[in-house]
Amino acid sequence: MTPQFFVVARVVGSPGAFPKWEKRLVPLCDVSATEPQGTSYYWAQDLDGEPDTLWGLEGYSHAVGFFLGHPSSKIFKREMALVDKDKLLKNVQGLGSPDYDLHHYDLAGGWLTLENDGDKYSRTSHVAVHHFWAKDGQRDDIIEKLIKFSEDVKNEQQTTPVCVQSCAVLKECVYKHGNLTTLWLRTKTREDYTNLMSSATWRTLQSNLQGNIEKTEIHQARAFNGHIDQPASFQG
Repeated sequence: MTPQFFVVARVVGSPGAFPKWEKRLVPLCDVSATEPQGTSYYWAQDLDGEPDTLWGLEGYSHAVGFFLGHPSSKIFKREMALVDKDKLLKNVQGLGSPDYDLHHYDLAGGWLTLENDGDKYSRTSHVAVHHFWAKDGQRDDIIEKLIKFSEDVKNEQQTTPVCVQSCAVLKECVYKHGNLTTLWLRTKTREDYTNLMSSATWRTLQSNLQGNIEKTEIHQARAFNGHIDQPASFQG
């Protein structure tokens, strides 16, 4: 079975553009929820000093949903034309702009929602994107350890209120980024994320990964629109 396909998008907006991005994403989120191969289309505002930068998670049952399905709609074309007209990207306008900083992934493990989370589709969650670049030959070990971490976090929340809402392990599938794995985390609040980072489970993971990692990046954001982990009506 083909693994689910995901894109983590960093969209670098022009100064003061965030309110217009919010407006553009309303119809884009609405139409994405109707796409047969779509599973997630979830957007957040950067919290690391770039308030006009967006962080998106797009999920599809197959990569064709991203490359052909989503951009083919009249609504997508209309909204992207308005993005270009209003110059909402910081440096270069157009779909080929480097301001659309995209990474493409197969889902390696983990989870995006939990059945016992009464607020699992929250649009106000705290999002953290952890990029791990592996030393040569070490990526499979990193993936295995991240999946184990996701299972531990899930098990810890079986009998307690859910604070960590998503813990997805994403394997970059573009060759030039072949040593990258991303842990996509979502917590109910920023405080919940801080607590996770100080937990024994996280400290154990960091200790276990020390010999595998070349470098890391962490980006934080606050969600404002979208849907997450809905079933696709078409799997191919």
